[in-house]
Amino acid sequence: MADTRMTSRADWVDYLETAWHDAFADATHIEVALSGGVDSVCLTWLLADLAKRRGLRLSAVHVNHQLNLRATDWQEFCQWLCSTLRIPLRTAKVDINWGGGDSLEAEARQARYQVFADSQADVLALAHHADDQAETVLLQLLRGAGPHGLAAMPWIRRLTDATQLWRPLLGVTREHLEALATAEDWIWVEDDSNEDTKLRRNFLRHDILPRLATRYPDYREHLLRSIRRAADAAALLDEMAASDLELMVGADSSLDLDMLAGVSLPRARNALFAWVEERGGMLGPDALDDALVQLLDAAPDANPMIDVGIWQLTRYRQRAYLIRPFSVPTTAVAFEFQPTQLTLDFPDWGGRLRFNPVAGGGLSQVALTGELTLRPRQGGESLPQRGVSKTLKNLMQEAGMPPYRRERLPLIYQADTLLAAPGAGINTDLMAVEPDTGYLPVWLPYDGY
Repeated sequence: MADTRMTSRADWVDYLETAWHDAFADATHIEVALSGGVDSVCLTWLLADLAKRRGLRLSAVHVNHQLNLRATDWQEFCQWLCSTLRIPLRTAKVDINWGGGDSLEAEARQARYQVFADSQADVLALAHHADDQAETVLLQLLRGAGPHGLAAMPWIRRLTDATQLWRPLLGVTREHLEALATAEDWIWVEDDSNEDTKLRRNFLRHDILPRLATRYPDYREHLLRSIRRAADAAALLDEMAASDLELMVGADSSLDLDMLAGVSLPRARNALFAWVEERGGMLGPDALDDALVQLLDAAPDANPMIDVGIWQLTRYRQRAYLIRPFSVPTTAVAFEFQPTQLTLDFPDWGGRLRFNPVAGGGLSQVALTGELTLRPRQGGESLPQRGVSKTLKNLMQEAGMPPYRRERLPLIYQADTLLAAPGAGINTDLMAVEPDTGYLPVWLPYDGY
């Protein structure tokens, strides 16, 4: 916790200057997130003093969530404050897709951080304080979070490649900030939604934490200590996951399930969670346990399909894959082959079609002349294979093509003649012969598998 003997405005600026120097000695531009509430107003005034003292460039950003009837008034207040302090302000209105209840906070946060990610500053400063941190860790605990969740909000983390996120007030209480603002005669706005105890955070803030403080007045300090320990534990888990995944993950980013099954259950759980999260997926505690069962304990020929956020998790031949959710187009997509453009994008099909030149092999240029189409499988298709006809099903099995990829593979047609199932086989009746160059079609899914 910060030194509670900080009484003057200069003491607070000294506190911020020390934190700034330790973390961002070479940074020159700070952008402060300004909501208009007392916390962000205090931080804006203090950073204005720090910027003058250190010769830093300071700007502000205000996100108008358009959820409150007074939202426009709050934006105008922030414009007034920044004008008073001569700080450039960027504003952004966002649309919140709110279904009601506690999802409101999550939706608003997501929209807010999308605006933050557009920052051009070296550092984006947020005014979260010790009470916010206490509420966050308790909410995470009540959700059944592990060490990463219980580590709560970090003081510093990378927001984008160019911008770091900084929370310099995490060691300061709300009461302390309000006392500073009152002493300095600063004005701020009050968000009446903060009084709505139907929202979990507000319930903790108004009904639970004040009662907790009467019995445990130092609860914030104890929770912050636990947060630091959880952060250390999370860092150790990350190190172990990185070490395990270096061995378990193949060149195509798939995960070796035999190796995963060879480590302890907690270690396997940690590795799987990290592998999914690194690729932007999501696995909660219950979903993580269920995914492990389906990946490791299901029948050898089972091919589960598990939703993990933006991905679907599946397996094939003892390897796990993350693939994009996909709906096969129902209509044909026309295109023309050009020897000068051998790679074509097909966003509706979720991939690219590449024609690799092959001497005395592949499809002849005559076969690829005119309008071609990509079509979905209908079932029962076959391809001539050097004098015999083979079903696509057999060709795909022989090629070792995973079941999920078979369902998503586009077929190449010339009129009603099937030319190729890329990666499985071509119509050998239409092959190029030496010395002509032919073209072997290869399908390259955007997800890499």
